[in-house]
Amino acid sequence: MASNLCSSPSSIHDHQTLCSLSSRSKLLQITPFTPIRIASSSLKLSSVSLLTESISLQAPRVSLHDPITQQFQTPKSTIPSNSQNTEGKTTSSKNYIWVNPRSSRAPQLRKKSYDARYTYLVNVSETLNSCDSNEDDVYKVLSGLGHNVVEQDAVIVLNNMRNPATALLALQYFQRTLKLKREVILYNVAMKVLKKHRDLDSAQKLFDEMTDRGVKPDNITFSTIISCARSCSLPEKAVEWFEKMPAFQCNPDDVTYSAMIDAYGRAGNVDKALSLYDRARAEKWRIDVVTFSTLIKTYGKSGNFDGCLNVYEEMKALGVKPNLVIYNALLDSMGRAKRPWQAKNIFKDMTDNGVLPSWGSYAALLRAFCRARYGEDALNIYNEMKEKGMELNVILYNTLLAMCADVGYSDEAADILKT
Repeated sequence: MASNLCSSPSSIHDHQTLCSLSSRSKLLQITPFTPIRIASSSLKLSSVSLLTESISLQAPRVSLHDPITQQFQTPKSTIPSNSQNTEGKTTSSKNYIWVNPRSSRAPQLRKKSYDARYTYLVNVSETLNSCDSNEDDVYKVLSGLGHNVVEQDAVIVLNNMRNPATALLALQYFQRTLKLKREVILYNVAMKVLKKHRDLDSAQKLFDEMTDRGVKPDNITFSTIISCARSCSLPEKAVEWFEKMPAFQCNPDDVTYSAMIDAYGRAGNVDKALSLYDRARAEKWRIDVVTFSTLIKTYGKSGNFDGCLNVYEEMKALGVKPNLVIYNALLDSMGRAKRPWQAKNIFKDMTDNGVLPSWGSYAALLRAFCRARYGEDALNIYNEMKEKGMELNVILYNTLLAMCADVGYSDEAADILKT
């Protein structure tokens, strides 16, 4: 009596043979939803009766002597959250989900996961910013990150810190607990925190520690220290660090060169500053507004007033918006050049561009008119300053009275003396 079960040629002998497990047979799990196809062309009624007694769709398993090569995939909806496999091991599907990397949702899920991790690390930075500056407290906060911390996590934490004392302790923690491949990056972001607080001494000490550990500085290391020196109003220090770069095989980029135009100009090395500016124009470096301001002052001090105006025009052509410092420097330069008409035009540009004139703006314009003996314009500026409640110092009063004497404004001089 033979029958075909699931296209298998195996013979079914009796009820015991059907339900027994052979050591060489494979176990096939059949759920109530698994279809069983029975070829009944050769079955008699008695055979069907026997099969009915022996096989039920509700039976949990069927033993077949021949191996079954067909695979059955259980629908995802039928898998419980905690299921048991054939080896008796419990698996869980609550914590992990597999996503096809080619799926359109994959980038969104990756971004969502990264954003959540980034937000968490920023919160750690905020906690470090407010905790006590001692090793125990800092290490306690960072130990909460667990054992799966990577180098990028350390960079994010340090980059979002504001407390220089805890930042240095955090750097030490990461150096002790991580195998760092690019340690220079961690030093750079730690120096960035010191730069925010204008702590040049600590930045220089950190540089020495860095080299003592055998970590080679890069361009970002030097540009950070140079920027820190500039913000501390120490242009000589900025020049000193700039000139150290070749010894470490570091080639300055255009941003660093542009910063050094400002540093050399403030340090009094006019020739070097102007030489770098000529190179900047030729190579089209990106120059910030602070450097433009220093250039105008440098040209003004050297007596090259046309150079001041050229820088101003180049600045506007590049789309860099002049600020109050630049306008005041231009007004002062045009005053010393005895070009009151250009000072008047610059003052008009200033107000038209929405920059509010300061006491220094009015003082520079008043000096420009007085030196050129523009009596009426000088008195108008004087009256406007009085209306705005701006007090003149002794030097401005003397300059104004000398102009009145030269142009014959005796009555106006008398009125000025009364006030």
